[in-house]
Amino acid sequence: MRAFIAIELPAKIKDALIGIQHKLNTEKIRISWVKPQNLHLTLKFLGDISPEQLEKIKTTAKKIADNSGGFKVKLRKLGVFPNLRAGQIIWVGTDEAPSSLKQLAQQLETGLAESGIPKELRPFCAHITIGRIKNRPAASDLQKALDRVKINTSDPGEFNCEKVILFESTLGPGGPVYTALKELNLKIT
Repeated sequence: MRAFIAIELPAKIKDALIGIQHKLNTEKIRISWVKPQNLHLTLKFLGDISPEQLEKIKTTAKKIADNSGGFKVKLRKLGVFPNLRAGQIIWVGTDEAPSSLKQLAQQLETGLAESGIPKELRPFCAHITIGRIKNRPAASDLQKALDRVKINTSDPGEFNCEKVILFESTLGPGGPVYTALKELNLKIT
């Protein structure tokens, strides 16, 4: 099974992200938008895992969550991975991720490596994928689309994170379907 660990988003944040998707619509850029129910902030992509790994992952992730405090996430930035010239992913993220979020992601990386999950080589970047670019637009067209969306201090907003979720991802003809396998509550201080 394919799996990942993520932060589920509150409805008000999803609504704001849908608004950003609508503002980014353009004829020159074909974008496959992430469905509202699939919007999330990934902490660790696990890939294909075995039933034995799943049990180890649940145990490890629970220990980490039990010792990690909740935190606030402020979404303030819009961007493209890997860059404007080779744009593939449109995302919304943080200017600077809270240290608690970075620490949680790092602990998951380290702890899950012991369960046979390869470590991510790229540094952690707190973001929510909102769309995947299907054509190769000119960098200037992509920049113009991004410029139409000015993220200010209240859009899309901020939210409290008090739990993380282990999800299964099942790929289908209508896109991925995410099923929560385990909710992991963070320590509330």
